[in-house]
Amino acid sequence: MKFYPALLSDSLETIAHQLEVARSLPQVKLVQVDILDGLFADNLTVSLGDITTLDFGDLKLDLHLMVEEPVDYVYELLDGSFSVPTRSVIAQVERMSFQDQYVKELKDHQVKVGISLDLFTPLTEIEEQIFPDLDQIQLMAVEAGFQAQKLNELIYQKVTDLKQSLTDRRLQCEIIVDGGVKLDNLKKLKQAGADAVAVGSMLWTAKDPREVADKIANI
Repeated sequence: MKFYPALLSDSLETIAHQLEVARSLPQVKLVQVDILDGLFADNLTVSLGDITTLDFGDLKLDLHLMVEEPVDYVYELLDGSFSVPTRSVIAQVERMSFQDQYVKELKDHQVKVGISLDLFTPLTEIEEQIFPDLDQIQLMAVEAGFQAQKLNELIYQKVTDLKQSLTDRRLQCEIIVDGGVKLDNLKKLKQAGADAVAVGSMLWTAKDPREVADKIANI
């Protein structure tokens, strides 16, 4: 199964170490960097400015924005002030006032567009008009903001419902599950319709991250 290492920390040293581990894994071509502003959830991470100091090597990144008004961060990212190898931006819908504005800004700069829904946020919170422009929809299997939480089993039906919704609309869009991902729930997530998972603590606490990466990739 396709997976993206998720980097979430307020320590630049920790992020740099995790990035080094990710670069050592042959299956990994992309990482997901989580940005929290302390307002969306009671947690604060490294900033966009901090990220520019990191060595991504050949890796690309998806930015997962758990912030108030993510479009403001998109403006900051795309105005030329930051140089990071961004493939896509995935932003939480809960604090986004203008979904169409967010989508347009990313599309205008040829950056892939992602929307993320917190665990108890219904699929109906995605505005109908933006569906055709979405490259990724990320479903949180925990309440967004912290790693090392247990996956909530409500996620399986939510993934299935999203997959059916996309099929009904005849749309192609990557479905990512983030939060609480473990080896013992990966197969069920895949069967439900997930295309990829964001993997955090399972990878970073492993004695042998390469072995864990091999097991994930073979599911």
